Order: sequence, then structure tokens, then C-alpha cells
Amino acid sequence: MERMSGKVAVCGMVLAAVALGAAGCFLGTKEEAKPPAQPIVFLIPAGPGGGNDLTVRALIPGMRQALGQELIAENKPAGKGAVAAAEIMNGRPEDNKLYFNSQTVLLMPYGGMPDVKLERFQPVAQVVEDMGAIIVRQDAPYDTLPEFIAAAKRRGGKIRVAHNGVGSLWHLAAIRFSQAAGVDFKYCAYTSGGRQMLGALVDGEVEVCVISPSESKPFIEAKKVKVLAVMSDRRHTVVPNVPTCREVGLDTVFNVWRGVFTTAGVSEERLNALDAAVRQAVATEEFQAFARNNGLPVKFRGHEEFKRIVYEQREMYAKLFGEIDK
Repeated sequence: MERMSGKVAVCGMVLAAVALGAAGCFLGTKEEAKPPAQPIVFLIPAGPGGGNDLTVRALIPGMRQALGQELIAENKPAGKGAVAAAEIMNGRPEDNKLYFNSQTVLLMPYGGMPDVKLERFQPVAQVVEDMGAIIVRQDAPYDTLPEFIAAAKRRGGKIRVAHNGVGSLWHLAAIRFSQAAGVDFKYCAYTSGGRQMLGALVDGEVEVCVISPSESKPFIEAKKVKVLAVMSDRRHTVVPNVPTCREVGLDTVFNVWRGVFTTAGVSEERLNALDAAVRQAVATEEFQAFARNNGLPVKFRGHEEFKRIVYEQREMYAKLFGEIDK
């Protein structure tokens, strides 16, 4: 009887092991059948090769690693970025879509896009913070900002300044500068953007551009233009020897951020995960090297601080537009 009991016990153990194995196989099969997480689509409201496009593509590897999720960059320049903005605003929080832009998103309602509502975006994180700068031709007859301001006052509104469209970012930067300096300018629009503006400066069509050192970097390095001052509370990495406006007695600042947004209503858990992923991506040596090579000053802000900055600047731009004589 004892032998039989031993055999029964052994058989029971074998059957139990088989049953557990079968259960394990079943569970494993169920886990393997689980569909992969939906890829995140990262909308870029501009064509390939621009600042926003390159920055997003530099962010994606670090974010992919942090989230364990695929990210796909998608360029949507149609409607000057309005199509991409509408896709975020009219989507659902669970659609897994991100959007990248600068202060331009705040200016869209003033540029013929009244349907763009900031409340339908959720700020996720700021990535970089650039600044406006007062830039003239390399052979211009002034080497300092006070010299340029004095010349502009003598010429009584005849100095021509390039901008990229009425109500655009660099138009507003130029207006802020003119208000602080107490000078009048003749504004000339070059709506194709920074390179066209700088080309007009080099060709002598205008006397000054108010634009970022980052966008001007190739022209600065080629010694075609020079920077008189930067509109910030800190110097710029592209031109570290150039003073801020405040350093030469002109109290004006025009910082330019770029950051990540998603659709309003996203859960706090998901928002925190996206915020952390951007933070991790920005901290990678690969992204830091990209920023250095492109002259982009890195400035990370998490979603709470970034949202506060965005809404504060919306109020500032509303006031500034109220002062523009169109």
C-alpha cells in the first residue's frame, strides 16, 4: 500500500506540474496576444529641415526610450501650421498625438486663424528658449547698440527693419525693441522666414533684422552680419561676447520658447509620463550636442511652469497687439 501511495503521489505531482505548465502557456499566449501600444504621432507644423522639425527629431530617440513606445514624426505645414493645430484641438486626449511649436501658437488667432484656442491645448514641457537679437550688416557704420539707436533717431523712421509678416514673432520683437529704444522704423515683410529676412539684410534691402542668433548662425559665422545686442536677461551661446540690451542700458527682453503640447483633457498620469519623457530626452548627450551645434539654448520647464509661462505670454501679446497700428 505504501508503494502505491508513493506512485499516486508522484503521479499527482506530475499532473500538477503539467497543469501549471499548461496554465503558464495559456497565460503566456494571452500576454503575447496583447496588442502593442499605439504609436505616438508627433505633429510638426512646418516642413522638413526647419528648427521645429530638427528639434522634434532630436527629441524622439530619448522620449522613445523613456516611454518604451514608438514615436512617429509627421510634418504638417499646411495652412502655416493651422492644420496641425486643428488636429490637436479637435482630437481626443487618448489619440496619442503631440504637437511642437513656439510662441507662434499664441499668434495664430491674430494671423487669420481665430479658431485656434489655447485652452484646447495642454502644455507638456518647454525644451529650448531662444531670444531676439538686433542684427545688422557686417559693414554697418555702427558697432554698438547705442550707436545704432542714435543713428535711427537721426534718420527719423527711415531705418528699414525686416520681419516675417504683420503680427509675426519677429515683427513683435522689432516692435518691442522700437518701443524700448524710442525709435521708429519702416517695417518690411519677408514672409518666407528668417533666411529671406537675413538675405534682404545682406543685400542691403533693409538695415536691421530683429531675429534670433540661432537662425542667424550661418550668416554670423560667414561674417556677413554682426549682432549688436540680444533681447534677454542672459547672453546667447552663439555670440557669448555680445551684451544683452540691459547691459547697455535698454530694458527690453524678448525670449522665444519652443515646446511640446498635447490635447487638453489628457490624464494627469499620462501628462506626468510625457513630461518626464521630454525631461529625459532633453538631458541626453545626443540632444545636448544637437542643441550646441545648432546654437539653441536648452531650457527645460515641466508642464506646470510651462503652462504658466504660456498663459502669461498670451496676455502680453494681447496687450502688444492692442498697441499695433495696423
